[in-house]
Amino acid sequence: MPAALCRKAGDHLRQTDSMKIALYNLTTTTSFGGIETFNIELGKTLAKRGWTVHVYGGKALQTPEIPGVSIFTYPFIKRDLIPDLGSRFRKFCERLSFGLHAFRDLTVRKYDYIYISKPYDLAVALLSAYYSGSKVIFGSQGTEFFAGYSYLVKKTDYLFSCSAFNASQVEEYSGVRPLVLPNGVDTGLFRPLSPELQIRKRLNISESERVVISACRLVGWKGIRYAIQGVAELIAKGYSIKYLVAGDGEEREQLETLAKEYRISDNVLFLGKIRNSDLPLYYSFSDIAVFPSVADETFGISIAEAMACGVPVVSTMVGGIPEVVAEGAGLLTPPRDAHLLAEAIEVLLSDKLLREKTGDLARDRVVNSFSWDSVASSFEALIGYRA
Repeated sequence: MPAALCRKAGDHLRQTDSMKIALYNLTTTTSFGGIETFNIELGKTLAKRGWTVHVYGGKALQTPEIPGVSIFTYPFIKRDLIPDLGSRFRKFCERLSFGLHAFRDLTVRKYDYIYISKPYDLAVALLSAYYSGSKVIFGSQGTEFFAGYSYLVKKTDYLFSCSAFNASQVEEYSGVRPLVLPNGVDTGLFRPLSPELQIRKRLNISESERVVISACRLVGWKGIRYAIQGVAELIAKGYSIKYLVAGDGEEREQLETLAKEYRISDNVLFLGKIRNSDLPLYYSFSDIAVFPSVADETFGISIAEAMACGVPVVSTMVGGIPEVVAEGAGLLTPPRDAHLLAEAIEVLLSDKLLREKTGDLARDRVVNSFSWDSVASSFEALIGYRA
């Protein structure tokens, strides 16, 4: 077990004017997603709290600007140029090529903490820490295990997971139980808004129609086909519903075909990819958000974003989702059950007061547990830091 996990809170306190942290993750500057958002938003929040924050990322055509944060980018070999000996081999080599360029700076700048988000960066971070005296933090958000994983995570000073569910996965594989540091949500961006009637009108949604929405990648494990089946069941019972599907992916064509087979093509609107900054506008006139995942999501960031907008959610009892949709903040059903999903949607559609109460509790849940200020406070508490 990592030594830091055995410490009592407060054992590792270093009271300085400014703690110095490197958020080391190649894709923070080259891509967009949950891990990238985590690094940017945690860095931004820590900087506001007086930390010196440096983000390490890969060279890209355009580098994001992060208020209060210094960004350093380095060249790397893209994974599709690496011999295909498996996706994890390619990812490891890609990140190693990045690390070879970043290693010197990462070491000579002598950080208090090096925070990594992918296990492929463990070797570089630990070697840098050996020479610089930095503490290494690994924040797991998945199960990209490989030979040597267990050995390396035991060498870190702090091991985090984004949910208790993911922590149990890591523990089962490695024998080490991570501490839980959840993902966060920008509760200033994702917040309740007055209904955006212009978008509703553009989508040809009448005042009498109820709006159900899903926002996710259109891949099989997101379970959107079960939502389409559930909506079809409710429409057959007489409900007037428009189902908005925000997102794109390999399963879109199959889902469009499924809507045709159920004869609800006019009721299911495939919106394509919607910018994150625009999603709250769509949530503003939605009655319910549905996330029918069938696989073990480690957290469920899209679910938390909908909740932050005050929208009651219906989701499934898989992975880390029940840790997000807790305390009356939504309804959960077993996965792969369109009928029970439809029943849960109907419960909320038929009770306006319940929808409002659930939406309010959802917003409170995210603000109190998953806002970036809350996440940053949890981070500081877990490493035993006091400002």
